[in-house]
Amino acid sequence: MRKQLAVISFLLLWVVAASPQNRSLAGFSAARSTWEREFERKLIALPRPEECGELLREITRTPHLAGTEGNRRVAELIAAEFAKAGLEVERPMYDVLLSYPKTARLEIVGEPGVSLARPEEVIDSDPDTQVAASSPPWCAYSPPADLAAEVVYVNHGSAEDYERLAKMGVDVRGRIALARYFGGYRGGKSLEAEKRGVAALLVYSDPIDDGWFKGEVFPDGPWGPASHVQRGAVVYDFAIPGDPLTPGWASTKTARRIPQSEATILPKVPMMPLSARDAAEILKRLKGPAAPAEGWQGVALAATYRVGPGPVRVHLQIENTREVRPIENVIGTLRGTDEPEKKILISNHHDAWVYGAVDPSSGTAATIALARAFGKLAREGWKPRRTIVFGSWDAEEYTLTGSTEWGEEHEKDLEKNGVVCLNVDEATSGNELSVSASPLLFSLLREAAADVPDPGRPGKSLAEGWRETGTRVSARSYATGASEQDTLPISVLGSGSDYTVFFNRLGLPSTDLVFDGPYGVYHSVYDDYRWMATQGDPGFLYHAAMARYAGVLALRIANADLYPFGAADYGREIARYAAELAKSGKAAALAPDLERLRSQALAWSREAEQTQASLADRLAKGELSRSDAARANDWLLSLEHSLLDAEGIPGRFWFRHLVYAPLPSYLAETLPGIREASEAGDLALARGQIRKLEERLVQAAVAARSARGQ
Repeated sequence: MRKQLAVISFLLLWVVAASPQNRSLAGFSAARSTWEREFERKLIALPRPEECGELLREITRTPHLAGTEGNRRVAELIAAEFAKAGLEVERPMYDVLLSYPKTARLEIVGEPGVSLARPEEVIDSDPDTQVAASSPPWCAYSPPADLAAEVVYVNHGSAEDYERLAKMGVDVRGRIALARYFGGYRGGKSLEAEKRGVAALLVYSDPIDDGWFKGEVFPDGPWGPASHVQRGAVVYDFAIPGDPLTPGWASTKTARRIPQSEATILPKVPMMPLSARDAAEILKRLKGPAAPAEGWQGVALAATYRVGPGPVRVHLQIENTREVRPIENVIGTLRGTDEPEKKILISNHHDAWVYGAVDPSSGTAATIALARAFGKLAREGWKPRRTIVFGSWDAEEYTLTGSTEWGEEHEKDLEKNGVVCLNVDEATSGNELSVSASPLLFSLLREAAADVPDPGRPGKSLAEGWRETGTRVSARSYATGASEQDTLPISVLGSGSDYTVFFNRLGLPSTDLVFDGPYGVYHSVYDDYRWMATQGDPGFLYHAAMARYAGVLALRIANADLYPFGAADYGREIARYAAELAKSGKAAALAPDLERLRSQALAWSREAEQTQASLADRLAKGELSRSDAARANDWLLSLEHSLLDAEGIPGRFWFRHLVYAPLPSYLAETLPGIREASEAGDLALARGQIRKLEERLVQAAVAARSARGQ
């Protein structure tokens, strides 16, 4: 304890010494900047590592899958903590389609002694892993199966992988495909298997990706033991997230529901996840051509991988329920003093596949610690100017369900009054800051990181630690890479977490915040308290650091005279995407159109930059009236909204953002309507999408000039 207190005291001294008090913060007048820095100093002092550890231990005492008693216990805990902090608490409920396992069996035909689909092994030193025997390998929403067929190895199960097999003369139709995890999202693998006529799909965690090949395995290291299994939902929520039976509207008590047979996001191919040790039993029996040397060879066993088909045959039996159950979000609200209708959203979910110490319980612990800090400061008279809303969502692990249903229910208000979504899902699995965001938040994220201490690098800020490690990319990340020249790289948002409805549908600038690190136990029973305490974040320093960082970000947006958005960054990003797309594949035929789009994006960027410089100058000189600031903020809030299309992108009506959407892999796709139309060979549609975005950019440039009085 003395050591922890000493570390905290040192960090606070660092903040006082390192924060240049004479530098006005972006979007703040000099006087308000001084007040804001004092507010932040008080906030940074409050979240404590030991309280985060205590919270995480309590959250992860039992498994808490959505729709179960264990998850109701966690929701009660969060609601009680929000209430004790002085927040206004709401607990909206929705009736949604969920899924639970009944039967999960896999056997090698002709070898009755070899039964696969085994539960994860118990680790004697970690009593929490004893739950493994009651938690089979399963994928939510998988259709039933009772079939026997030859196996074919399909690498990651991508379109390119299947095309490679076809060139090798390997027919996958009617066979059971064995695919490695990573290189895409399980729903995308399922959709590709469906297109190829695969009878069923087995997905496994290869040690080359997240096991012993990477380093020591748990309990001696952070990587996955040979028996670990990555559970997960298999749905096509890259088309429409949320409750499968209410696509595009909230699943309230009285909502219209479509039949399951009409739910287009439910999979048609049975899927089961496997451990590396079970996959090895199949792989070592496969014959046929050797898998390609580059990118296809794993290390589940010390032998050359072969693709089959067969001669090994497996008998697969799956029976899952699909049933409507209630889920419960927990909403905690701290009302603002000046503009209470404006909402800064701090987002996390509380359901987990088993314990979910990283995903999502590290984020839950950090956000509760932050709620406590805000509550204490509010009781002392330190309150934000705008409202801060803590959203703890249910059933994220199924189809991003709780956040999507709440966002759809409150769509009108959020479109008018939503300011930003700060998503903290997997708060920490290490000490490397990894950020994905809308371009509007790039400058704010970097500025704030420079003013928050890095607890594992004494005397340094989060920004300095970020600079040292920012070139690394998480194996589980669904973001696209940052620009190569960025020293503090920020990736582009894909999907896979709760910011999706707020960013891709409602047009709130959003960010996803993670302290990353080696993490080989994703969605397995081993993602538990002991893993976190010994491998992910010993001492829980980065749980507390996430509470501080997210808190500073929330305060700067809540308290600023002018929203601290970087409008000029957006146009430059769009211009970069257009230039990159013009060099790729079928889109090359659109090069003149894309060059025009690039020029228009840069023109918007120049106008926005001039407007923000003018507004900042007037603010610094005290020449910006309250009414002028309000009009300027309306303009800043309009920027993300201006890039939405009410009709949605072609073929995916739910996703309205013209610049970003997730691919079936969950990776971010830039300029999705243009890109997808060009890849389909529909150049007329692609040009129509270019014109639509150009119109938005022209309007945005006019709005920028108007905001500075021209």
